[in-house]
Amino acid sequence: MAQDLDDNRVGCDPDAYLLNAVRRGDREAFGELYGRYESAAHSFACRLLGTSQGADDLVAEAFTKVLRRIVSGGGPTAQFRAYLLTTVRTTFYKQLAGERLVDRHAELPEQVLPTIDRDLLIEKLDADLAVQALESLPERWRTVLVHLEIENRSTSAVADLLGLQPNALAALAFRAREGLRVAYVQMHVKAAVNEECRLPASNLAAWLCGRLGRGLRVRVQHHIESCASCAAAVGELSDLLTQLRRCSPVSISLPAPANRRAALAAAF
Repeated sequence: MAQDLDDNRVGCDPDAYLLNAVRRGDREAFGELYGRYESAAHSFACRLLGTSQGADDLVAEAFTKVLRRIVSGGGPTAQFRAYLLTTVRTTFYKQLAGERLVDRHAELPEQVLPTIDRDLLIEKLDADLAVQALESLPERWRTVLVHLEIENRSTSAVADLLGLQPNALAALAFRAREGLRVAYVQMHVKAAVNEECRLPASNLAAWLCGRLGRGLRVRVQHHIESCASCAAAVGELSDLLTQLRRCSPVSISLPAPANRRAALAAAF
């Protein structure tokens, strides 16, 4: 495979080159990606599981998911390693939720979610998306989340600051957190190329979270039923929602507490 790569690769991100080749039907290109990142994925799976047992199956399922997404028109266009390790992690959490019925609000014993070494590239990717999601919210929601989740102020203090009753502030904070969740999930949707996909694709997260009115909800539903690309995106988002809703996700911690990237760790 390496001998077949021509000068078109020069000056191009190798991952992007190979991913484009996979989209053109070159399975050997995916084999090269597998060879390049299988070891990192296996090591990460072992840390998640706390043992090497089951790591091969977890990695194989993650690679299969990524390949299906690429073939269907979704998936990564660059930085394959970060995308792959995120898929390994979400696949692990999905399996954990299905097998153990983990409740993210319950106390989790250490053996259920083992301590893992942080992957800085994945954390930066998640953090950047969290920042974008936070900044996309209405100003009032952003203000509440910044005061509560980043500055760690009490509900009563924020209520006084904004001139609200504590109960009203609590309700506003709930809506803001849900809005952040939907916005964060939506950030994982690749921008639609086809005109007919743009409206449905921009509402996939809200559709999955039950946040659309009936008319738009039906329209998005009908589109998903007839569009393989958007259906694949829905599958990917469902995996992410499983992680966020039913498991305790890996927290993002950054040295600067005032940085809005820290919002994700507390708000989810």
